Amino acid sequence: MASSLGLFGGAFDPVHFGHLRLATELREAFGLGRVVFLPTGQPWQRGRGTFASGPERLHMLRLATAGEPCFTVDDREVRRPGPTYTVDTLAEFRRECGPSAPLCFLCGTDAFAEVETWHRWESLFDLAHFVVAVRADDSLAAGRAAIPRALLPRLTESRAELASSPAGRIATFPMTPLAISSTAIRSLARAAASIRYLTPDPVVDHIHQRSLYGTPGFPAKLGQDTP
Repeated sequence: MASSLGLFGGAFDPVHFGHLRLATELREAFGLGRVVFLPTGQPWQRGRGTFASGPERLHMLRLATAGEPCFTVDDREVRRPGPTYTVDTLAEFRRECGPSAPLCFLCGTDAFAEVETWHRWESLFDLAHFVVAVRADDSLAAGRAAIPRALLPRLTESRAELASSPAGRIATFPMTPLAISSTAIRSLARAAASIRYLTPDPVVDHIHQRSLYGTPGFPAKLGQDTP
């Protein structure tokens, strides 16, 4: 049986311990051979670009995951010109991994609740399973409420089912709640407050060295790349 691959997309602006803990718990719970972090390029549904440039976010992810052999960082969405669509990324991974390899796309309840608005959303389930992270203190009903009604027939509680088929199912997962957000880290950095213990030390040091998020008008510098 092919080892399941986890794909974890997001802005990671910046990456923090909540992201890393979620990836760890999902990898263990679903027996994923590897989790690939996929920082977005130009997110088509967001009202603005990211605060840090693609190369900066890639670099911070690589700093955060260094030394963890089960985590890798993929730059394809940052390199892709124009708007970033999840369906294109999943199609690329499907071609690379072959038709029978289980692929699990990891996302949160807020994102998945709007999955029917995603570009070519009907095709997503031909390409991968979806694992939806819900807060551990939420009820089962709350987790199911995040899944659009039309997709409830795809819901499964069998993790073995995800490992034995390439795509098409939806599973929920109760994650350990960590009250950390990229938005809060950016706000603290802008206020010159400590961000230590919210993200790995190498990321903290990089943010300070590059003055990321720390000055008014930082988004105007989006074109700057990591040296």
